[in-house]
Amino acid sequence: MNSFRKIIITSGPTREWLDPVRYISNASSGKMGYHIAESFARKVDVEIVYIHGNTLEKYANVPNVTKNIAVDTTIQLRDVVISEITNDTLLVMAAAPADFRPIMTAKHKIKKENQEGTKNGLLLELEENPDVLVSVTDHILGNNLHNVMRVGFAAETQDLDKNAKAKILKKGIGYIIGNYVGHNIGFGEIDSSVIIYNADGIVKKIGPFPKELIAEQIVEFLLNI
Repeated sequence: MNSFRKIIITSGPTREWLDPVRYISNASSGKMGYHIAESFARKVDVEIVYIHGNTLEKYANVPNVTKNIAVDTTIQLRDVVISEITNDTLLVMAAAPADFRPIMTAKHKIKKENQEGTKNGLLLELEENPDVLVSVTDHILGNNLHNVMRVGFAAETQDLDKNAKAKILKKGIGYIIGNYVGHNIGFGEIDSSVIIYNADGIVKKIGPFPKELIAEQIVEFLLNI
């Protein structure tokens, strides 16, 4: 069992604003990350930090953890995670950050114009957000931090095995917890299944179970690596 003195869990979606009332995001509820943090809080007596995006309200604050921190955008998530990383830390990145953000955010609500019965569209220019785990790995290497285990999540609509293993190499992390997502698959209150990967391939399959039980089994696995 590894001797972590701090555990960081991220949860829920981030938002990237088009204007003051509209944003780009995704269907993540924050349920999985919440229950992972809740399970850690029951099992270990170390510093636990729960960082959440725009989760459902019931998944916004985990009882009995050291800190509950709210963030909005992917860059805010990256910055807060990096600020919390220390030696002997386990980071579980269960959040679902937005991969892209608008190049320009309007200061006022974008109006829908419709002249002489014609339909007008809206062209959005997007740029890539930083990859949070890649940024964290760079920070760890640049500051000579030690014993920092990073665990990512891969939510995919196809080629889960291939994409999960590729992400492990790209992000320089120890494990990826992967699952298939889509309309009525993987998001929200429904039962789910996950696969834990390392650089060599599949390590463990969990489910289909309620997310509370999946979270318990993920935590048991991580506490015994």
